[in-house]
Amino acid sequence: MADPIEPEVSGIGAGRETPAGRGPIATPPGIELRPARSSDARSFRAFWQAIVAEGGFVRSEEANTPARVYRARFRRSWSDREAQVVAIDDGRVVGHVYVQRELHPVTRHVATLGIAVAADHRRRGIGSALMAEAFRWGRGVGVEKIMLAVYPTNDVAIALYHRFGFVEEGRLVGHSRKSTGYEDEVLMSAWIGGRA
Repeated sequence: MADPIEPEVSGIGAGRETPAGRGPIATPPGIELRPARSSDARSFRAFWQAIVAEGGFVRSEEANTPARVYRARFRRSWSDREAQVVAIDDGRVVGHVYVQRELHPVTRHVATLGIAVAADHRRRGIGSALMAEAFRWGRGVGVEKIMLAVYPTNDVAIALYHRFGFVEEGRLVGHSRKSTGYEDEVLMSAWIGGRA
């Protein structure tokens, strides 16, 4: 395994581009984009509880994980194995992207992504900025393909993924069994390097 990749302090948010080469993606005014820190744990927990409470966007239906678990997870939030980047507004976590590469030798070129933005901060470009950071991390560690799953009713997220070159690869019918019933999951992927 390679040495951990540490982001340059000035590198986060600098020179991010969409895979289609649409030009740089700016970090929205007033938003700090950076790898998650242990000190973000309480704020992240409140952020995640609000996302889960909205229902319908994520698999989780409960958000009872203690802050100490997030503190431990965030101690090493940028390595050749994974990246966890947060968007901060006035000291509060308002966005998060988690991207993790596969460990098996034949799928090590693939990473899985999850992303969320606080309801009161959507449609401001935070999701695009976080996605660009996930792509930057992926290219930096040799990831060639990023995969994700999304509920088919999440039109805003799907539109964001399309802008970043994601295409639908399939559908898992009834894959999520939630308290509200079964939900399909749409599998999407984007090639960020190597085979296209």
